[in-house]
Amino acid sequence: MNGDKQVTLISMQTLASQHGGIWVSLGLLPANTKTAQRTDINNLGGSVGALVQTPSDAGVDEIPQGDIKTVAEYVARVKTIAEKLS
Repeated sequence: MNGDKQVTLISMQTLASQHGGIWVSLGLLPANTKTAQRTDINNLGGSVGALVQTPSDAGVDEIPQGDIKTVAEYVARVKTIAEKLS
C-alpha cells in the first residue's frame, strides 16, 4: 500500500543528503499487529516520512484518521527538531 510513496520519499531523502540538507525521519513504530486498524498511527508502516493512502476516487475528507494523526505527529517531530537546530 505504501510502495511508490515510500520510494518517492527515499529519493527526496537522497536528494536532500546530496545537497547537504537534514532529513527528519518519521520516528514512529509501525502499527503492524494483527489487530491494527486504519485509524492507528503509522498504519502504513512508513519510516522515512509520513504516508497517506486513500482510494483514487476518495475526497480529502475521506483520509483515514490514522494517517491524519500520523502526519500531525510528523509535523510535531519536524518542529521539535527544527527548534533544536535554530
